[in-house]
Amino acid sequence: MNPRGPNVHLIGVDGSRHELGTPALILDLDAMDSNIASLSAHATANDYLVRPVAKIHKSVEITRRQVAAGGYGTCVATLNEAEVMVDGDIEDVLLFTSVVTPPKLDRLAILNERAVGLTVVADHAGNVAQLGEAARRSGRTIKVLGDIEMGSRRTGIADEDILVKLVHQIVDTEGLEYAGVQGYGGGHMSMSDFGERRKIGLEVLNPVVSAVERLESLDLAPEIVSGGGTGTHDIDHELGVLTEIQAGTYVVMDGNYLDVDMRRDDTRPFSPALFVRSTVIGNAQPGFVVTDAGLKEVDVVLGMNHPVIQSGAPEGAVYSVVGDDMGRIDFADPSDHLDVGDVVDLIPPHCYQTIIMYDWFHVVRGDTLVDIWPVDAKATW
Repeated sequence: MNPRGPNVHLIGVDGSRHELGTPALILDLDAMDSNIASLSAHATANDYLVRPVAKIHKSVEITRRQVAAGGYGTCVATLNEAEVMVDGDIEDVLLFTSVVTPPKLDRLAILNERAVGLTVVADHAGNVAQLGEAARRSGRTIKVLGDIEMGSRRTGIADEDILVKLVHQIVDTEGLEYAGVQGYGGGHMSMSDFGERRKIGLEVLNPVVSAVERLESLDLAPEIVSGGGTGTHDIDHELGVLTEIQAGTYVVMDGNYLDVDMRRDDTRPFSPALFVRSTVIGNAQPGFVVTDAGLKEVDVVLGMNHPVIQSGAPEGAVYSVVGDDMGRIDFADPSDHLDVGDVVDLIPPHCYQTIIMYDWFHVVRGDTLVDIWPVDAKATW
């Protein structure tokens, strides 16, 4: 079999989207490009940069399209993702989690030898020293952001005095370049009501505003102030503190954001672009059918146990994951019917968790499969 799977022969064939072997991860190119263009236009109009989050899709090709539309490099969650993006000729990669173990610090030093504009974050004095050693081994400067905690109980420094001390340490460490600060709080990103989300979003930015003002008063003005996300992109720019927004899910969307009012004047600027295609494999009993997409094919980790059926099923039908490799479609009307071999398209509840279950995106434009792209950065190390 071709390493790109059983559907390669369908590339370029009219109507081939409907002939795909399943389960298959489908990427709608027109919808994705429209999403990228929408956020790019919003960023230009509101004077911020988009720092696309590659951890969402783990694809060099998607990142290239985001950068071509004006995105400022990319940001990633793992060292492997950083390595894959750099090796894909992506510049200005921001690794927003700390690198602390000796093997990873060795890899970071090697990566920095070939990277352009590599940036990392730190919230611990000992780690700043480690990063300085790695930079010196690489023979090149590494940019560093001080990490600010915003109430999410994740990484970051909550005490402003400690943050200032850390920034001074970065400035004084040979091999490091102080580039700014990061502050991310994601607990409110998918709240559906815009007004409620805006209230919380502005409140959680207060530590960042205060820290930036303090640093500016000490002649340590940050060049980069990074944070925010898809759910707050029409909020984060209001205070004028963030220079860039770490937006990820917008590029393909998912069930988690499906009912979220994204903007005050345009509640649905982004369209679903990612689908799992599944085939009916059994209809021996009335009232429901069984499909070939279960826990290993569509993610329900966020507690959204019923992936949205985008197309292919009767109105009111509900999809449930009922096994490792099986799903079930329950009909609202007992007289409804699907034949064995019929297909449905599902919107994944969580795009990031679903994408890592696959090796390939089946890229479609309209009803035609136009390419098959790899999920490049699946490894977690």
